[in-house]
Amino acid sequence: MNARLVYLVAIVLIVAIDAQARAADQTLRLAVGQSASVELEENPSTGYGWAVDAKASFRLPLVRITDRGFSEREGGKRLVGAPGVHRWDIQALSAGTANVVFIYRRPWERKHVRSHEVAVEAAAP
Repeated sequence: MNARLVYLVAIVLIVAIDAQARAADQTLRLAVGQSASVELEENPSTGYGWAVDAKASFRLPLVRITDRGFSEREGGKRLVGAPGVHRWDIQALSAGTANVVFIYRRPWERKHVRSHEVAVEAAAP
């Protein structure tokens, strides 16, 4: 009986991990130690900004996320209220798959209006 339960739990976990990887908006395939950038359009003049949703993310200890902040678009005119990009660097620390969920919301509101999920598939070098 216990062996069946362990087998069932293992299958459920594998299906959940696979479903999270398939649902991603973006996939980064990295070697351990390698990093890549994620850029998302943002307009802070509206009060909205991107943030990592640690509760919705999966296996975050496998990656290091560095917030590079907001910047105007390269070559764009400097217009008040114009959107730009928010950048993060994501570095693979260990082999495995992690999902990082970014949410676009106003800090004083509970609900977000958009999300962006990044699957990070890290392999040993």
